[in-house]
Amino acid sequence: MNRVTCVAVLILFLAWPISSVQGQSVAELSEDESAVYTALFADIYQAAKGRPIVLSDQTALGVPPGMIANIPVQGLQTQKFLAPISPEAKQDYENQNHQSKKLPSPCHLAPECFTADIADLAPQVKDDRAWRGFFKKHHNTPGIVVVSRIGFNKSHTEAIVYTGNSCGTLCGQGEFVWLVKSSGGWAVKDRTTVWISTK
Repeated sequence: MNRVTCVAVLILFLAWPISSVQGQSVAELSEDESAVYTALFADIYQAAKGRPIVLSDQTALGVPPGMIANIPVQGLQTQKFLAPISPEAKQDYENQNHQSKKLPSPCHLAPECFTADIADLAPQVKDDRAWRGFFKKHHNTPGIVVVSRIGFNKSHTEAIVYTGNSCGTLCGQGEFVWLVKSSGGWAVKDRTTVWISTK
């Protein structure tokens, strides 16, 4: 993708949930939902003390609008990733993500986690200079993170979720993540990148 396309994509990534949840109530997270998000943040973004997660307070609906034309979302890599996941979990993911939901605040899904309204964050990351200010304020963060609602199988032993992060005007990616539950709790089983923007 060229620079203009990448910038437009990241603007869409940051702005698209804004109008989706106006007037909606805050989503109540179940124990499993909280545990899946916590495992996701720890594995994908290395969430820890001193590694804060700046999380959009609205769930994403999946791949941002306009991205399907730019990436093979249903390409061979994605199909291979989805194949072993139970039809129940995939269908529940579809059912859960018809509209965006507001995430609870304060955030307790990582050792350091802050939810923020994307509309409030957008001016803070409008260009490279603004991004430098953002990272100065939020030192060692992976950027602005979004998550979708989670799809579970009926027995709640596997889950699928979309997550993405933006870390600059030409920095970010989105991926589907498959997690499984064992006696040790939830853990990432596999993941596949569905869009990426780099310098």
